[in-house]
Amino acid sequence: MTGLPSWLQRGGLPLRTRLFRSVEKVADELLVLLAYNCKIVGESSQGEAVDEAMDSHALDMYKILMEADKLRLDILNRMIDILTPLQAVELLVALKKLHLCLHEWSKRRDIQMGITQLRNTQISSTSGPPEPEP
Repeated sequence: MTGLPSWLQRGGLPLRTRLFRSVEKVADELLVLLAYNCKIVGESSQGEAVDEAMDSHALDMYKILMEADKLRLDILNRMIDILTPLQAVELLVALKKLHLCLHEWSKRRDIQMGITQLRNTQISSTSGPPEPEP
């Protein structure tokens, strides 16, 4: 991480550490044992234990994503502070365009890879049965 400002290094390192700990926690805990003992993938006789473990993992991931978002916004604010107003607007427009392009490209790629249903869209994949028409 040479060349990065110290404030960015301080913000990124704890985040990475928390992510690695969360992944290790899943590997060390109940979910691995439950998955190993499953006779059929995705089924378990210990549904409550699975739900609790999944809820704990989801909460950990949520906290990490929120912290990452704060770091991203802090970086963006610091970048905008050093730019002229016109440069800041051009940066924000370019970032929004990149975001929209990545979103559309990802949807197209998901369809090509056979994802059966995309979130928040009416587009279904060709790998599944067609949606019934109303």
